[in-house]
Amino acid sequence: MVMKMTIEEWKIPNFELIQTLFSEKILANGSLIDISLPPLQIIQEFKTLSGTRPKLRNLGIYTIISLKNTYIQLNQESCRKIVDQYIHGIGWHDLQYICFLDVQSSNIYIHIIFNRVTPQGKLIDIKYLGANWQQYEVLRQSCSRILENPVNNKYLQIRCNCCS
Repeated sequence: MVMKMTIEEWKIPNFELIQTLFSEKILANGSLIDISLPPLQIIQEFKTLSGTRPKLRNLGIYTIISLKNTYIQLNQESCRKIVDQYIHGIGWHDLQYICFLDVQSSNIYIHIIFNRVTPQGKLIDIKYLGANWQQYEVLRQSCSRILENPVNNKYLQIRCNCCS
């Protein structure tokens, strides 16, 4: 069975979704935010940064990455590594974001809320929302680095041990 990856992106008018994700998903990590803060304070931090662009109507980007039919159980740390490599690969590592996980038996859903405003006051353009082939390639490579690492995969360890 082949793992299926999808990337969905939406513009969001505010950061209230963070509150919902806090109550339903596993908090994984974040950037330019103290994720140990209470949800309402995190939302306020996001609003404060986006407030530097007062005319902005859609303050954030909501991304869901779905990894379906994963052939191994990924732990939270492996998922964090995939997210980190993906975000660096698409060049959004300088954005404020918070990430949540929904890990099921063979499916993983990664929820990321990005602030469109950078700490330098620049703006991420939403007219290009919708994942392109480069984003899928970055995600594929990020997953491959984790999934094909024998440390993370007992099946591959067994297979590799047989070959030696």
